[in-house]
Amino acid sequence: MVSVYSMGDNKMDYRIREKIKTWIIFLLVAILFTVLIIKGIRYNIYAEKEEAKNAERINAELEKDTCRTEEEIYNRLEKAIMDNTQDNVYIRVPATYSQEDLTEIAKKIDPFLGHVTQTTYATSTQRDGDGPEIKDEYAGINYKYVKNDDYYVYEELIEGKDIPAEQTKATQLKNVCEKFLNENINSSMSEYDKELAIHDYIVNGCTYGFSDAKDDTEFEAYGALVNHKAVCEGYAEATYLLLKLCNIESKLIEGHTNSKNAADSSNPDGGGTDGVLETDSGKKIDGHMWNQVLIDGSWYHLDTTWDDPISSTPTLEHTYFNVNDMIIGKNHEWDKSTAQSCTSMTSNYYEKNDKYFLEDTSFKNYVKEVLAGGSREPITCAVANADLSQEAMYFIFDYDGISNYVIYKNGVDGFMIVRLEFNQQ
Repeated sequence: MVSVYSMGDNKMDYRIREKIKTWIIFLLVAILFTVLIIKGIRYNIYAEKEEAKNAERINAELEKDTCRTEEEIYNRLEKAIMDNTQDNVYIRVPATYSQEDLTEIAKKIDPFLGHVTQTTYATSTQRDGDGPEIKDEYAGINYKYVKNDDYYVYEELIEGKDIPAEQTKATQLKNVCEKFLNENINSSMSEYDKELAIHDYIVNGCTYGFSDAKDDTEFEAYGALVNHKAVCEGYAEATYLLLKLCNIESKLIEGHTNSKNAADSSNPDGGGTDGVLETDSGKKIDGHMWNQVLIDGSWYHLDTTWDDPISSTPTLEHTYFNVNDMIIGKNHEWDKSTAQSCTSMTSNYYEKNDKYFLEDTSFKNYVKEVLAGGSREPITCAVANADLSQEAMYFIFDYDGISNYVIYKNGVDGFMIVRLEFNQQ
């Protein structure tokens, strides 16, 4: 068979081929464009997912530092001081908290644990284009703090945690406390007996005054127990620490005192609400500090500072050993809304030793009984109402060997501490 082609057939074939090529190119471009669109969509989805993941990671990191309630803020700060891995902690908080609010939260930290020395507060704002600045809903607070030497001592002696080598003051304090516990406290003692041992140890071993080194240690338990020189805060913190080590619950009480309402005007920190003392280092003291202590289920006031008077002949006293609100309220003022109510006198030193007399007759009968037994040692007791005039006390000369006697008085109306000393012929 013979095929015959004309020129027209060749032109037709060429046009067909050109159209096919055009459609192929168009199809390829379309496919490429579609692929690019799909990739772009996938990239945007991926980018959005990555952005979401990054946002989640950022929020997760921010959440680690975020506390939204006062309780959460307090707990975070308390834990930071306990752990003491550094000297500060940053907390992200709602911007509704002001720096004053956050400072007040820090003041609630138990001073036995430590205290905040500085707060740094920061807020941030955002701007959307040329629009106004918008305050961020969160703020940041950085607390700089110091962990108390007393707590280091408690952690080692009670919890078995070693005191860091650089905390030399805490180690010295621990050695003194450990020696006291070994020599004065045993498991057979009652809470009252342990408290009495602590009271007498501090009053006998410490002198009211300021640190010779002018380092403000007189405000610490360290001053009272290691340097043997402290002011009321040092006495109270030393008392608190030793009670804590004996597992006896107590509180630090801040207030004001006025020794004009006490029989012994030599009591320190007794200038009243207007009395201000200034230390050698320049620190000013306004007010007084003492303890409340829980003994056998009842709360009492305990003022070791005022049981260590600074008169010319200071002696160990128990005037403010476990007294109630009424008695100590004669010359002490404090915030009763944050303190315990003290109504009992059961574990008062004189009541416990059968030396607290509500009637004048009972008091004088006790003195007569002691003298009739032949003792001429000083007699100390507490009296609610007693006639101490020379005429009323003349009966003392009825007993052999007494040439004269001296009466020392301390305390307040309704709870007068009377000490009788006798000179023999």
